Amino acid sequence: MHDSDSLDSYSVFSVIERDNINFRINCIYADFKSGSNGIVSKEGLCGLDKKIDNKSSVSGGEGDDFINGIISHNNKIQTSYFINDKIKYLPIILFQNENRYAYKLYESKSDLGNGNYKIISCENNSGACELYGSDTWMVIRNTPNPSIDFDVLKISNGKSTFEKANAKKVDLFTDGHSPFEVKSSRAYFLSSTGKKMKSYLVKGDKITLLNIGENRCLIEYTNAKNKIIDGYISCQDLNLFN
Repeated sequence: MHDSDSLDSYSVFSVIERDNINFRINCIYADFKSGSNGIVSKEGLCGLDKKIDNKSSVSGGEGDDFINGIISHNNKIQTSYFINDKIKYLPIILFQNENRYAYKLYESKSDLGNGNYKIISCENNSGACELYGSDTWMVIRNTPNPSIDFDVLKISNGKSTFEKANAKKVDLFTDGHSPFEVKSSRAYFLSSTGKKMKSYLVKGDKITLLNIGENRCLIEYTNAKNKIIDGYISCQDLNLFN
């Protein structure tokens, strides 16, 4: 385990496995809270298959690289627009592939302040979803293709293990707290000067709102390969205020 001493608070856990000869790091888990916006995140990355030798750092190294990505991803969300009541709730896209997407949901400002959130994982083009609590860790497995699992941390007799989390089945359409989406047939990205660019998103694409300006919104889009794109889009092309 590796603990931070920075403005952001986090702990990193490495899960070590042993084959017939060597010890290997297969999974890394990070428990994070942003010092700038209060967002909490419990995330894991598996499929590393990292052989441990005399030069390996179990407490730092790979864990620090992983947590730096989580810090960057969460700290760029300017939650002041949520605190100042410009939107009613705060959904944050966590994962996307061809079959599923997952997002974190803060239903109120007090939930953000208290670190209370839900994780919702849904089938694409369907209202069928699974609901998890804020004690759940979202675990990405990168091999051979990006996929997600949901685990909980269990501690017994001084030993810590990660086990599969139990989900509650929910219908996204009746819950009413769906991710923010593009509502126009095409939503073009804008340059820093406001000029329309060639790239665009289409109706139904799900986004995370990073900030709200006077005439445009800074958003983050996660594509079907779980790759992230940031950029400016007209706020009028989004369903933020519904």
